[in-house]
Amino acid sequence: MHNDTTFRRARCTALASLLLSGLAFAEPTIVSTEYLGPFTGVDAPLHADNLRPKRARYFGTDLGFSYSHGENLVFLFGDTMAEQSGERIDKASGDIFDDMIGVIPLADWPDPTRIGPGNIPPIRLLQYPNSSEIMAIDPGHVFDGLKTPEAGWSNGTNEFAVLLLAKPQGCLADADCDNGMHCDTKLGYLGPPYFEELGTTLACVDGQANCTSDTMQRVDGAPIEGSGFCIDPSSSMRGESDAGRVAAYSVRQRIGIRSTTLPWKYRRVRDWMTNKFLNTTVATVECLPLSDNEGPADYTNAQGAGACRRVIFWGRPGFTGVGANGRYLGLYLAYIDMPAAPDFEVKFHYFSGLDESGRSLFSLSEQEAVALDQDASREGVQPEEPHDIINHMDVAWVPELGKWLMFYGGGIDATPKPAFGLAECGLLQIFAGSECKDVDTDNGAIRMRTADHPWGPWSAPQDVIVGGRYEEPGSGEFGPGGALFHPDCEGPTCAPSSAVPVLQDTGHGWFYGVNIIEPWIRPVEDGVDVIWNASTWDPYRVILLRTRINR
Repeated sequence: MHNDTTFRRARCTALASLLLSGLAFAEPTIVSTEYLGPFTGVDAPLHADNLRPKRARYFGTDLGFSYSHGENLVFLFGDTMAEQSGERIDKASGDIFDDMIGVIPLADWPDPTRIGPGNIPPIRLLQYPNSSEIMAIDPGHVFDGLKTPEAGWSNGTNEFAVLLLAKPQGCLADADCDNGMHCDTKLGYLGPPYFEELGTTLACVDGQANCTSDTMQRVDGAPIEGSGFCIDPSSSMRGESDAGRVAAYSVRQRIGIRSTTLPWKYRRVRDWMTNKFLNTTVATVECLPLSDNEGPADYTNAQGAGACRRVIFWGRPGFTGVGANGRYLGLYLAYIDMPAAPDFEVKFHYFSGLDESGRSLFSLSEQEAVALDQDASREGVQPEEPHDIINHMDVAWVPELGKWLMFYGGGIDATPKPAFGLAECGLLQIFAGSECKDVDTDNGAIRMRTADHPWGPWSAPQDVIVGGRYEEPGSGEFGPGGALFHPDCEGPTCAPSSAVPVLQDTGHGWFYGVNIIEPWIRPVEDGVDVIWNASTWDPYRVILLRTRINR
């Protein structure tokens, strides 16, 4: 494994040097994508260590954002169920934690060409010794439904994570808001108050049905009239409609460092109130030069801290846009210096454009962050995202292509669910509110973009794999042998329904939660094979895929 890593790193550095010295690389194209099989969850076998001495109480999970740390691939999974009934893991905590961690030793799978249908690497889920309970991530804050990890990275010694706490910030005036946000006193909330850690708090506009108008409360519990939530008025999702005002509110992300003795615990390093990076992913780089004396750029994974090693964040102000109403999910960029020690200061620098010479500019103010160019094929900066369904995204540097590679997209459940208070558009209603019927759910595809530099310009999107249209049974991955459940699919190779209560009446499955597994990218004659994972809502699991990309 050491020799393979050394060879790969040397090749990455050589290719990066060629790129940055002016060598032109053609725009990569998708050749094919193969569904390899379940990775974890429904129908995926458990790792042997999760079968003995006691079988883990485990049914299904989602997400699975990965990074390398030492000799292991580490995966951060989302809302995890212990039983098909929907019961969550870590019962002893009272279900206030329900996300988990898994690992795969890289030495066990040094050759990704071995991976295929019937030969999927088993993930060892972290499990308490002599117990059937899986270790649930504890970030020092309630981490229940819809609060999930979003990304992780390593500096070679310590592990870090971005943890979505999804709670807004109450305010009476702009001075009450962190990170330069503004106070919108006409916003209220649905669900529990924002200062209660348990549950999901959603913003709403005063006067809407079931909207609690005053967000802040005095010590005696009485509401403070005229209070609201902190927002980012410069967000690409900001609009004058009720939904547009709601979409600009900021939420709390937590940057945490993982304990070296209690592997399920994270210590808070910094809380980050943000809107533009509500939906975020990260990559580390050996050198992101910010001055002439820092040397040439080197976008290969950082092997430590110091010098010009940095952590790059890409973000979007949500998971679903409404292009029909002029509200789209812009793509934003920021960086921090690579943490060198467990105790460090996190200072975000936000991409704020290019100067006349083409040099990237950064600001300490998120209000000055500008959306990146999302279509290099058209003249001028194009910040608009043409697709409404973004879901999660992942970005990785692929030196064999000389490009940054982004996967994103998927589908969504728009089936009305009156029993859950989502009578208009089902789960889509959570993300798009009163404008949910204006969202274009399209073909449910995972898409690819590429760029020479982290700030772009990014190429126009290409479909990587099409989920399908629910009204077209058998389309995309809805037919026999496909990855997604559809009620009209017949035969033993159709994807099963998980029969979890929250999934009932959804009608179909869909893709989300993409993650590129960088150590398993391998060169082929005309390009690369990329192994990646994605979540499927029904069946509730994470699957593995391989995509051939030609340069």
